[in-house]
Amino acid sequence: MTKKEYIMTFLDKVKDVWEPARGFVVLMRYNVLNDEQIDELFSVFKNVVRTTSDEQKRRKLERAISAVESIRAQERSSRDVVEDLDKILSEE
Repeated sequence: MTKKEYIMTFLDKVKDVWEPARGFVVLMRYNVLNDEQIDELFSVFKNVVRTTSDEQKRRKLERAISAVESIRAQERSSRDVVEDLDKILSEE
């Protein structure tokens, strides 16, 4: 799953809790945002969640953010393993 797919899945799931997610999903579906902008969007989203006054919504969104970040960290780790294996196997 790509970064874009992770974030789109996340936004699809939280759109009922956070209304602006609907608009961001549309932007991402039509490839309006690049990887850097997707990262920035996720950062902005995290900051907005921290300032949400509805405590129940904030807790739900914070848990969802943590889950996505955990998955993304695992993806990075698996990429590192693949790179390490490629490097080892390409040595002479």
